[in-house]
Amino acid sequence: MIALNRSVHDRQKLEAYWKAAGPTFDGWGAKFLSVYTPLTPLELMGPLEGVVLIEFPDVAAAKGWYESPAYQQAKQHRDGAADTEFFIIDGGLVPLEERLPHIKRRQT
Repeated sequence: MIALNRSVHDRQKLEAYWKAAGPTFDGWGAKFLSVYTPLTPLELMGPLEGVVLIEFPDVAAAKGWYESPAYQQAKQHRDGAADTEFFIIDGGLVPLEERLPHIKRRQT
């Protein structure tokens, strides 16, 4: 799971979110790989205040955590506090010829 914090509007609310969200990871097998560690911008499409990278055992566990009542309640603290993008990606490597098939169809 990757979270991109694009901008912060209310630091106090964001800190309340961090505090409330922490315990919601218990039982989901989450492994924190990077949480607001220093970043080196190389190619960005806009502002980026911080990044969170969390490994879960699988996509189902990541979705389960995100959709859990505990996280959904904690998430309310973040509403209006920051512009954030969340997404889940599966691990692995897609062969070159199989990448972005939806784009391939559009361009033929």
